[in-house]
Amino acid sequence: MTKQLLDHSLLGTELGLVPYDHPFRAEIRQWLTENLPEHDEPRGDRERFDYRRRWHERLAEGGWVGLHWPVEFGGRGLGPLIHFMYNEELALARAPEPVNTAGSILIAPTLLALASPELQERFLPKILSGEEIWCQGFSEPNAGSDLASLRTRAVRDGEEWVVNGQKIWVTAGAFADYCFVLCRTEPDSERHRGLSLLVCPTNQPGVEVRPIRQISGDSEYSEIFFEDARLPAAWIVGEEGQGWSAAMTLFQFERSDQGYTDHARLLVELYETAAELEESARSSAVSIDRAGQLEVRLDDLWERCQELRAVNYRGAVLARDGQDLGAIGSLTNLLWGELAKEVGELRAEANGAGGVDADSLPSYLRLASRASSIYSGTSEIQRNIIAERLLGLPR
Repeated sequence: MTKQLLDHSLLGTELGLVPYDHPFRAEIRQWLTENLPEHDEPRGDRERFDYRRRWHERLAEGGWVGLHWPVEFGGRGLGPLIHFMYNEELALARAPEPVNTAGSILIAPTLLALASPELQERFLPKILSGEEIWCQGFSEPNAGSDLASLRTRAVRDGEEWVVNGQKIWVTAGAFADYCFVLCRTEPDSERHRGLSLLVCPTNQPGVEVRPIRQISGDSEYSEIFFEDARLPAAWIVGEEGQGWSAAMTLFQFERSDQGYTDHARLLVELYETAAELEESARSSAVSIDRAGQLEVRLDDLWERCQELRAVNYRGAVLARDGQDLGAIGSLTNLLWGELAKEVGELRAEANGAGGVDADSLPSYLRLASRASSIYSGTSEIQRNIIAERLLGLPR
């Protein structure tokens, strides 16, 4: 099976340290040409999960998962610039996302940074292979943007932790085998103090998962209820009582990762939007005047995606040089989140889709994109972080 990969010119100006003739790009493009799934990604939560899991397994078998992981844990020990090119090539191939994204790009790096050798040896190989699926249990009904007010608690009972509480907006919670649970382990502690990050198995009587149906029709997120859920005492990531620091480590991975992934997927979506707009104008699904207005918006979004790519490239170079990205990750997250919503809106309008019918692909993409400015912290929170930590403005 052979599929046509999109040309590098779609990405815009060539950047010096990630050139289009780089040997790594040629290597992965050849592999993708021979290994892309034969069928497009299906709709439906279970069907999409199974499809992405098969793709993850194929990537892992080919050595394309965890490129930046240490070699001893199955990675290639490659740096941020390779990771940058890797995700651009996946986007140009219009490849699906791997199923275990939270595990491989958020949880695994956090385990590598903070966990004991025993936990690393136990969990990392099966994250890499996609054999075990992970989710992140941070937000709660009254502790979203104000995460430090969380109420989920864990107490020691001999050689186990016992967890009680509730988490919400848990991505892939319905399919996860393990959950990173940020909870309060010191009874009288408040705010950022007295928290710990625990690894909780979800396949046990003390854990109930309830999928949340979104306006797009998907159930990407779930609520998770813990009622005397148990886990080994040694399954703690970082030091007891230092969970806030562990969470901030994970957030840094989460916010900076978009610097390697999402600008290219947005550019591909704009490429497809341009073709769909041309067809809509030809078939009169969109008037000529309206098509002209949408073309202006498309050009503006393309330029802004190029700016996002430049910011992401700078972040990759800084990471290569060993610098902490810090609030730059929030800048990336903010730019991407707002762009993704506008691109979703434009694509729906380019197809003449004025309603919110989730059965229509353009309308579905519009609805699904609405969550983009909430992922990894809302745009409002990201603006505060940028103002205080990058611009030095007062709180």
